[in-house]
Amino acid sequence: MKNISITMISSSCWVPRGFASEFPEKYELDDAEMERITQMAKLELDDAREDLAEAEQNKSQLQDQGDADDDLKEYDLEHYDDDDDDENEENAQSITMFPGLAATDATFNENDGDAYLTLPNEIDQQEDKQEMQIYPTDNLVLATRTEDDISYLDVYVYDDGAGAPEGSAEEEADKLDSDVAKGLVRESNLYVHHDLMLPAFPLCVEWLNFRPGSAATEQDSNIGNFAAIGTFDPQIEIWNLDCVDKAFPDMILGEPQLNSYASLSSKKKKKNKKSKNSHVTTHHTDAVLSLAHNRIHRNVLASTSADKTIKLWDLSLGSAVRSLNTIHQGKTVSSSQWHSQEASILLTGGYNGACAVSDVRISDEKEISKSYFVGSGQEVESVKWGIQPEVFYCGTDNGNIYSFDIRVQDKPLWTLHAHDSGISSLDVNPNIPGMLVTSAMNDKVVKLWKCPLANGGPSMVLSRDFGVGNVLTTSFAGDVEVAGNLTVGGVAGALKMWDILSNRSVRASFKDELRDLQKRAREEASGVGRASRIARKYQGASSETVMTVEAGRLDNDSESEEEQGDDEEEMEE
Repeated sequence: MKNISITMISSSCWVPRGFASEFPEKYELDDAEMERITQMAKLELDDAREDLAEAEQNKSQLQDQGDADDDLKEYDLEHYDDDDDDENEENAQSITMFPGLAATDATFNENDGDAYLTLPNEIDQQEDKQEMQIYPTDNLVLATRTEDDISYLDVYVYDDGAGAPEGSAEEEADKLDSDVAKGLVRESNLYVHHDLMLPAFPLCVEWLNFRPGSAATEQDSNIGNFAAIGTFDPQIEIWNLDCVDKAFPDMILGEPQLNSYASLSSKKKKKNKKSKNSHVTTHHTDAVLSLAHNRIHRNVLASTSADKTIKLWDLSLGSAVRSLNTIHQGKTVSSSQWHSQEASILLTGGYNGACAVSDVRISDEKEISKSYFVGSGQEVESVKWGIQPEVFYCGTDNGNIYSFDIRVQDKPLWTLHAHDSGISSLDVNPNIPGMLVTSAMNDKVVKLWKCPLANGGPSMVLSRDFGVGNVLTTSFAGDVEVAGNLTVGGVAGALKMWDILSNRSVRASFKDELRDLQKRAREEASGVGRASRIARKYQGASSETVMTVEAGRLDNDSESEEEQGDDEEEMEE
């Protein structure tokens, strides 16, 4: 029976334009890194040898009863299937290996039966460099993928295109793009730029614009393009997104010995000695469920864990500077997000059935938070700040969505039964007021909602099945020019990217908001001497666009507006 490979997308987020290096570096293994890899491999090998020795000891007891059959030993049946040519093959390999050329992009060509070695010339290197190029107008999308029990961080490039969108006129500023200047209109494109292998199943990914290990007081040199990954392992890995083919992360938060691979040798002993009820302040002891980067104090990263703690990390030092374990009454802390304007305010959700708004400047943990409780017996799975600074949303394990005003602690603004199972993702569009998206753990659809900014409850705009199985992650783009784009990932299938504003029902529901968005986009683009594409998009009966990348191939699942009605459920506002 043929094995079927299943791809799972467990988390995703966007990288704003302008932060990615135009020409990412290719990782080169130096002596120091090689020594570190060797030490780590040796520790893992020692552990494997210990396990093997224990297994051999158990096996020897079973072999004692067969020692009497000495007459079979002369046939050496244990090595009967060994290949006699193994030694010759090893010698052949050693002869054909070229020292110093193993890491190059050398290729073998054949001409009249003679094989010869060719090294990449300057033209080849220039072409490779151009293929890896990321333009300032490109967005990166980060998505964690698990396939055949191996997990990766995929780094996508999304090019929104160039020139006049369909149904609109070209503007002089469009010619600032080299393709348009040559008379070419570039369509939007999505592709995987590179990927990074992860140590365990990933649960969350967060983009960082701070270079770890740099001084927090430096204003220019510490700006970077990094990703923090939380997995079932208690450590948090931080990877440089501007470096391709890296073997190890740039920093690991939560190693018992700070960022030391030597700590692998004592992890088991330390883990066994720790009491389950003790409060470990230096690192997490269980899965990392959420990560939140502080956009104002950029050296600060918050993490929440199944070990029931919230930790604040100083990225300039790579260490935990504070650990909180009572805010959610000793229960698992599932989700977190910093306030966009108040740098010290952290929103968290926990399995004690409450959301907590905490001012981390307060030293007394009993006074640090205000709690906002959902219905009895429910656990909070996800939290998000709204576009209004005093409003936040949360999703629970029974499919409910709550909206709270931080000034009213005793009851929510409204409650919505959005799904019949636990909320798996919840996101707020930062550029379109009132736009909210939800998904559930045992639900194959994504639901888009219009939430009131004043009185009244939310209304569903549409419900859509993207063919990714149960939905695990949804994420809105943050840049104005791609404000209509949403990523969707689930337990089966590749990452989907949906231009929600290309849907007729969405445009009708958010007509005023879209008009304001396009006006703001045009003003912002004009301020930097560029042309805005989104300000001219969605003219006439344009088709709906859904993109996906499958095994390096871009499939455009655009469909006409007449076909959209079969795939969505619409509700009156």
